[in-house]
Amino acid sequence: MKILLFKIGALGDILMTTPLIRQLRKKYPDAQIDYLCGKSFSQIIINNKNLNNSITFDENIIYNKKIFKCLNLIKKIKLKKYNKIYVLDKHWIFSLFSFLSKIKERIGFYRDFPSKIFLTKHIKYKTVKHEIYYYLSLLNKYNKTDTKLDFYISNNDEKKIKKYLKNKQINKFIVFINSGGDNPGEKNNIRKLSNREFLNELEKINYKNNNIILVGGKNDKKYYDEMLKRIKNNQLKNKIFNVAGKFNLRESTAIMKYAKNIKTTDCGAMHLASTVNKKLSCYFKPTNPKRKAPLIKNIKIIWKNKNKYNEKYDLYGKIN
Repeated sequence: MKILLFKIGALGDILMTTPLIRQLRKKYPDAQIDYLCGKSFSQIIINNKNLNNSITFDENIIYNKKIFKCLNLIKKIKLKKYNKIYVLDKHWIFSLFSFLSKIKERIGFYRDFPSKIFLTKHIKYKTVKHEIYYYLSLLNKYNKTDTKLDFYISNNDEKKIKKYLKNKQINKFIVFINSGGDNPGEKNNIRKLSNREFLNELEKINYKNNNIILVGGKNDKKYYDEMLKRIKNNQLKNKIFNVAGKFNLRESTAIMKYAKNIKTTDCGAMHLASTVNKKLSCYFKPTNPKRKAPLIKNIKIIWKNKNKYNEKYDLYGKIN
C-alpha cells in the first residue's frame, strides 16, 4: 500500500495534520506513507517518524498558476503509483491535481462543487469544527482523543538556546508573537494585532520580573524593530529582546519551551508553541477559535473580532 498526503501549507495547517499522519500509521503499519507539501513549510514534517518520505515543491507554481510546472509535478506523482491520496487542502484545484495524478482512491474535502467530481470520497467542509477533527474525519474510524501535534526539536537546538539565554542573562521570560496572515498563500496580515493593540499588550506585561522575547520569522524582525521605537518606557524597552529571524523553527520552538508564558496571535508559531508549552494566551481576530485554537486545557483565548465574525474567512481564507 502506497499512501500520499497532500497539503501545500502553511506551518500551522500542516502541524494540525500530524495527528492524521500518526493515526494513519497505526492503521497501516506496513504502508509507505509520503507527504507532499510546499518547500517553505517542509520543516514541519521533516524527521516525522510516521512518514517514509517528504516530497517538496515550490508552492508558488500553484499560487502563481504556472501550468507547465504544475503538470510536471503531476507527472512526477503519477509515476510513483500511489494507491491512495488524502487531499488536505479545500480548494477544488487540489482535488483536480489528485484526479490527474491517476490515483485510484482520492479522499478529501467537498467545499466547492468540482471536488465532488474529482474525489472518490469527500467530507463536507462547512460546519464549525476543529481542523484537526476535520482531518481525522477523513478516516473511517479515528481516535478523537489522540490529537497531540508532532514536532521534533533536537538536543542541539535546546543547547543553542540555553547558551543564548545564559549569555543574555535571561532567566524568567515571556514570549510574545504578533504574526499571522503573511505566507506565500496569504499576504494581508489580517490575523495580527494592530500596532496599538500590540503595544498596549506589551505594556500590560509585568516587565519588572520578566524579560520579553519577541519570536517570529525574518519578515517579523523589521516590524518588531519599528514597534520598539514607539515604546517610550525605557525600562520596558530594555527588557525586550527581538529574536525574530535569528533562529530557525526548531530553535524558536526551543525558546518557547522555556518560556514562563506565551502570548501569541493565530499563526503557525501558536501551534508550534502548543507542542512544547501549555501556558498560552492566544489572540484571535477573523478566525473562529473553535476551528484552530490549540486543543490543550486551560489556555486563554482572546477573540478580538468575535462580534464581526464572518465564516467566509474560515471557509475561503478571505472575507471579500
